[in-house]
Amino acid sequence: MDNLAYLYVASAYEEPLSNELIDFNSLLKGTPAPDWRRLSGKAWKYMLPLLVTLSTLSAVTSVLALERGDQGPSVRSLQQRLKNAGFYQAPITQVYDFDTEAAVRSFQKAVGLQVNGIAGSTTLQKLENWQKSTVKAQSKKTNTASTQIQKVNNATTQSKKTSTVKTQSQVARTVSNQTQRVNALNASTHNKRRSPNLLQKGDEGEQVRILQERLRVAGFYFGQSTGIFGPITEEAVKRFQIAYKLDVDGVAGPNTLRKLPPLGVGGTQEVAKPVKQRDNLSQGDRGEPVRVLQEQLIQAGYLQGEPNGYYGPYTADAVRRFQADNFLAVSGIAGPTTRAKLHNAVKTAAKSEFEVLEIQRRLRDRGFYKGALNGVMGDETKRAIKLAQEFYGISLSDVRSGRF
Repeated sequence: MDNLAYLYVASAYEEPLSNELIDFNSLLKGTPAPDWRRLSGKAWKYMLPLLVTLSTLSAVTSVLALERGDQGPSVRSLQQRLKNAGFYQAPITQVYDFDTEAAVRSFQKAVGLQVNGIAGSTTLQKLENWQKSTVKAQSKKTNTASTQIQKVNNATTQSKKTSTVKTQSQVARTVSNQTQRVNALNASTHNKRRSPNLLQKGDEGEQVRILQERLRVAGFYFGQSTGIFGPITEEAVKRFQIAYKLDVDGVAGPNTLRKLPPLGVGGTQEVAKPVKQRDNLSQGDRGEPVRVLQEQLIQAGYLQGEPNGYYGPYTADAVRRFQADNFLAVSGIAGPTTRAKLHNAVKTAAKSEFEVLEIQRRLRDRGFYKGALNGVMGDETKRAIKLAQEFYGISLSDVRSGRF
């Protein structure tokens, strides 16, 4: 009686009794009901074991129903099959938890069963049939794909046979296309950069050429604009970074590029204009001496903004106003007297440093000095002075005065 009661409860949870016993009804269809009263005692001797076996099978069937709270390998198998069917996304835990129950409910709703979250025999059977149909569909797709690949291979073979009868014009067109691809590949290789935000040693391309031109405008680069970031370009970047008090790493990053003057500054001219009197700085000049002059004019309050190394109309106007305020000839040209007066006005460095800076500028204008204009009497500056003295046969005072 206990087994029969348990069977009834399990069947009620799974779905109506008529659905669970549909297989038995098909077997008994058209069979007349037996007359139990005509069975003799000997017949009952054989019928009782059969009835006990059927009762035991019913109890086992009811025990196979899985629900929330159950644990063990059966639950793990259920979770795996639900995962394979695409209804269960949580980890395999062997515990019939809320996620497992929700997956069972989703599957029951998808196949049209009673949605109760209990995995009974019908639910398990439907799940097994679902997996078999999925495997068949995947196998069919694989066969279809294999057929399509075979067709493509056949078409390729046919195309190869057809290509053997190409005309000479078609061959020439193919060669032309290949040449264009090679040229495009070479162009992309020429514009190689290791970082899209930085220009550094080893980079090549149009952006490197533009960097070299901007360094030329600022007075720090004197070679050809090759578009190749080599040691000369790296050294020019370092000198520029020293002059503008940036991190000296030889890499043209955002801060360095922001400080560099643009190519179009002062007009379309990109090369520094030659001047007859190099001791005088005038409108159109470019380079480090102009940047130092602008920095001092800014400190003195005659110029606004940041120094860019280009002697433009604003710089010339600032020089005129400074000359007028200091009883100098108002010409807009920054000669030695104007620059010395301006240096004394701002007092940014010692007198000796200013003199060394002027010596470095004059030596570099004549090709003896290639270092930074920093006002420091270092070994490189001393070697340049010695070379100038030996070449011209002059003294250090001559170098200072610019009489060479």
